[in-house]
Amino acid sequence: MRRTGRMSVSTIPMVCALAAACLWAAITGAVDGVVKDSATGEPVPGVKITLVSAKSETLSYTLTTDPKGHFYKSGLVPGIYKMTLEKEGYIPQGGSIRVILDETVRLDLRIEAGKAEDAGAPAVAKKIAAANERTAAGKYDEAIALLNEAVTELPQNAVPYFYRGLAYEKSGKNEEALQDYQKASELKPDFILAFSRSGMIWARKGDFEKAGELYKKALDSGDSDPTTLYNYGVCLTNLGRSPEARPVFEKLLAQDPEYADAYYQLGILCLGSAETAKAKELLETFIAKDPENKNAALAKEILKSLGQ
Repeated sequence: MRRTGRMSVSTIPMVCALAAACLWAAITGAVDGVVKDSATGEPVPGVKITLVSAKSETLSYTLTTDPKGHFYKSGLVPGIYKMTLEKEGYIPQGGSIRVILDETVRLDLRIEAGKAEDAGAPAVAKKIAAANERTAAGKYDEAIALLNEAVTELPQNAVPYFYRGLAYEKSGKNEEALQDYQKASELKPDFILAFSRSGMIWARKGDFEKAGELYKKALDSGDSDPTTLYNYGVCLTNLGRSPEARPVFEKLLAQDPEYADAYYQLGILCLGSAETAKAKELLETFIAKDPENKNAALAKEILKSLGQ
């Protein structure tokens, strides 16, 4: 991921609307990218891109690539956004991006086409798209009914299983979701989203061993999402495997120095290994980068107890 330099912002005091627009640009960021076919390298038009803030799901945006596969969105509040790419006939892709204050994040993304040999695939793709609209609207039973038909029509295609699993998960039926995610990953052994979604369910259930295994599978399958790497490190920490967790968080910070939570996790690990000075430095950095974080108050108490 490449980022541009800072955007220039000018103000004209006599034009209030322009001044307000410039002020808004100065406190937000933007994303500018292109989506290409992973096999051909050709731009893919009509890809639905969903951005959801990691801090609040109410802060979300839906974009669509133009005929040249390009998309752009300004006015984004800085922070981490979960991102999904979806298009009929393609494997859904997911990840996360960090929007930075007064900068434009440049993205060059790839999306993989589904199995072209599946008879009736275009018709089923439309059925899946209709089901996904119902899932987004909270009409889970209707979505699952459509996806049941899709699974019956394309039983060897991973995509309908994944989306049915997603509908099950969002409706609170985690066991059914896990079964569908597992089937999707069996049919497509490098299905990153199937692994990462399963990992999240197992983590919520408190089974960090199983969650960690699935996050690791996602990473081994090429998942470059820093959130997956972070979640894997947290699982290792919760399992008491600190020597393994530490390099995971260090790798994450090498990739994304703004990932505040990783400083907190490393700080706690350093405390556990009696590296007090290093722990102080990491916790101070954590607070400076994200003073509103839910763990900021605890970090301050720890620093206070350490005589900071």
